Amino acid sequence: MGIDAGFGCPNRNRGRGSGGCSYCAPGAGRAPYLADAGSLGEQVLAATAFLRRRYEARLFLAYFQAYSSTNAPCDELEAAYDAVLASFPEPGSCRGLVVSTRPDCIDEQKAELLTGYAERGLEVWVELGLQSANDSTLARIRRGHCYADFERARLLLEGRGIRVAAHLIIGLPGELRADYIDTVSRVASLRVEGLKFHDLHVPRGTALAGEYLSGELSLLHPLSFPSILADCIELLPPDCEVMRLCSDSGRAGRLAPARALDKTLLYRAVESELERRGTRQASRWRP
Repeated sequence: MGIDAGFGCPNRNRGRGSGGCSYCAPGAGRAPYLADAGSLGEQVLAATAFLRRRYEARLFLAYFQAYSSTNAPCDELEAAYDAVLASFPEPGSCRGLVVSTRPDCIDEQKAELLTGYAERGLEVWVELGLQSANDSTLARIRRGHCYADFERARLLLEGRGIRVAAHLIIGLPGELRADYIDTVSRVASLRVEGLKFHDLHVPRGTALAGEYLSGELSLLHPLSFPSILADCIELLPPDCEVMRLCSDSGRAGRLAPARALDKTLLYRAVESELERRGTRQASRWRP
């Protein structure tokens, strides 16, 4: 269940010079079901009510999803995490803590803080937005960090009872199939516990939208995704959880593509492609 603690993103600050990633929408991942819920307690109530109603959910992970959820001093982070964990109406219904953040927003003190939650018996995930292992691509999309930052953050979190998931975008400007393969290979070598794939989409009002409208950017054809994803999945360790294969984006805020990928059709197409090849996850993984 998504939570917005209002931590913001350092890459959007003028001091960082970028104004934010070129593809990042203004809402930066705030869950739509939060609507106008303000306080952390109100967000928990709104989120649990929605998830119970739609999925009949009874157990939850508190997912600090919006912006960079380690972008604050440790005492502020701890206060927010604790407030959310204490806000669940049914004791014991929250089983874990998921923190979505940037590789350059993790340090030793924050790793120690998150370790404490794992030691309390919670399932703890840190989701690191990498998008690409190609530093030239990262500079072009104004990420404000490099691949070495991701590698450092992953190694800093390793061995603490914390699970790490990486976010990768397929179809970034200037990238080809070889770039996707290289990125997945490098991430797989770090033995991350999870991976989320996103297909590139263009939100309205972003720098990427300007590139698209001026003809500087073309998007991958939807029919190319099953083959690319199959290539990537074959390279992953057998114990890496593939947590997502495509993006979620509301039609109102999306400039392109006109129609989002159909998740069910995509999942079936990837399964069919792997079956056609006679391969599976880890078929081409080399430890």
